[in-house]
Amino acid sequence: MNRIEWYFPETIDEAAALLARERTVPHGGGTGLVKSGLSSFSGVVDLAKLPLNYLKMEKGILEIGASQTFASVAENLSNLCPDCILVAALGSAASTPLRNRITIGGSVSFFPPWSDLIGPFSVLEGEICTEGKNSGTYDLSSWLANRPVQQGTLVTSVLLPDAADWDSCYYREVRVGFDYPAFTVSVVARKNGSKIEKVRAAVSGGLERVTRLSGIEDGLNGKDLSQLASLDVKKMARVTFGRKPAGSAEYLSEIAAVHVERCLKSVLLGGGELR
Repeated sequence: MNRIEWYFPETIDEAAALLARERTVPHGGGTGLVKSGLSSFSGVVDLAKLPLNYLKMEKGILEIGASQTFASVAENLSNLCPDCILVAALGSAASTPLRNRITIGGSVSFFPPWSDLIGPFSVLEGEICTEGKNSGTYDLSSWLANRPVQQGTLVTSVLLPDAADWDSCYYREVRVGFDYPAFTVSVVARKNGSKIEKVRAAVSGGLERVTRLSGIEDGLNGKDLSQLASLDVKKMARVTFGRKPAGSAEYLSEIAAVHVERCLKSVLLGGGELR
C-alpha cells in the first residue's frame, strides 16, 4: 500500500519548500485530489493554516486568495460588486456542497471541467501569483502553455484588474444545474453612450481549454453599437469541439455561437434585437 505523508505548514515559505519534494501536492478544498486519486502521491500539503483565505480590492485590482472557495467569492463579491461576472459564474458552478469546497487556488492549478472559472478569468485577463519553485506572476496563456511551471509551485492568489468595471453576461450549457457545462460563454464590455469602448468574449469547453473570440473583439472595440449588426457574429463565434454527452461537435459549435450572439446582445443592447 502506498504510504502518504500529510504536512500542515503554517507559513507560505514552509509550504513552498514541502511542495518542491517529489510527488508532493497541495490540498485545499480536496475536490481535485478526490477526482485524481491519491495513489500516485507520496505527500500532501494541507493549506488550511496559511493566510490565503481573503478577498480584497485595491486601486481597481481584485485580489483573491487561493483558499477562497467559490461560495465565498460569490458571496463576498455580491456585496462588493454584484454585477461582476465572477458572481454569476462561481455562484452557479457545480452544486452547493462543491461550491463550498472548490477553491480558487485548486481551480487555477489545473482548471478542471467543473470549475466555471476559466472563461471569466480569460475575459478579465487575470494573473496567477505563485511562490516556490517557480515563483512569479503568470497570465493565463503562459500558465496553460507551460505545465512544468505549475509543478512544485504554490498558487497564492489571483489578480483581476478592473473586475468590477464591466457590464457582463455569463452562460453555461448544462442539462441540469449541477452538471459539468458542455461549454461556457463569457462576455464583458464597457460602453460610452453608443460607442463600444471595449468588449471581450470567450468560449470554454472546446478542443482548446478556452478560446478568446478576437475577431469579434477587433470588429467591435472602439466602434459604434450599430457595427454589431454588420458582423456575422455566429460565423465569427464558431469554436471547434469534440463530441460530448451533450451532443456532437457540430451541434455544440452551433449552439455556442448562438449563445455568444445572445450574450453580446444582452451586454451591448440590453437584450434588444440587432439593428
